[in-house]
Amino acid sequence: MDKANHNPTEQEIKTWYNRRYADRGLGSMRPPDAYQVFLNALDVQPARMLLDIACGTGFLLHAAAQRGLKTCGTDISEEAVRLSKQTSPESEVKVGKGEELQFPDGLFDYVTCIGSLEHFLDMEKGLGEMKRVSKPDARLCVTVPNSNFLYWRVSGKHGTEQQDINEHLMSLSEWKELFSRNGLEVVRVSQDRWPMKKIRPFATLNPLRIARDLAFKLVWALLPLGSAYQFVFILRKRAT
Repeated sequence: MDKANHNPTEQEIKTWYNRRYADRGLGSMRPPDAYQVFLNALDVQPARMLLDIACGTGFLLHAAAQRGLKTCGTDISEEAVRLSKQTSPESEVKVGKGEELQFPDGLFDYVTCIGSLEHFLDMEKGLGEMKRVSKPDARLCVTVPNSNFLYWRVSGKHGTEQQDINEHLMSLSEWKELFSRNGLEVVRVSQDRWPMKKIRPFATLNPLRIARDLAFKLVWALLPLGSAYQFVFILRKRAT
């Protein structure tokens, strides 16, 4: 697909993700131990309701259910929904896009959308839906990529591994403005450190690779927020 000359359709996006999940299975996205950080950031409490938008492999749903939450998920990909139901059978999972959530108003205490908002065809409509299904005091966790990521600026490459289908990259200030414009207040924002954690320098005996990976982890750890790879936003509805 020529990204420069083609705006993908909803069906093309669905097909792309169906293929990805069919090919990679439970290895399509982050591993199970990468999701507790988002639940901790939300300070989730048992017996509350959580919705994970673009739930993928269902690992976040299962982690939340294990902590006593009532969990629902949705994904545009039928293959993702199949995997989520396999991973988290205690969750209610539906096929659907983030711009048209199949849930009633004001139902959820927590809404998560991890590494997916940037792939929506209509991000503002998606944010409106997140607000609609959230309770007045709900907290939202949204993880999005940074167009000013230092590595991309140095290498000349731009985009995550899902950039082939549809991706909107923005800076920290641009994401903040988008959320504010759509009635969401930023409670706090931090950088997504999972990519740093998955680098394991001593998984090899090659001294050059060990040195390279250690240097990369050090640089990553010292990155200022504005140059980070991805942002983890904790949001709430702005008071009216």
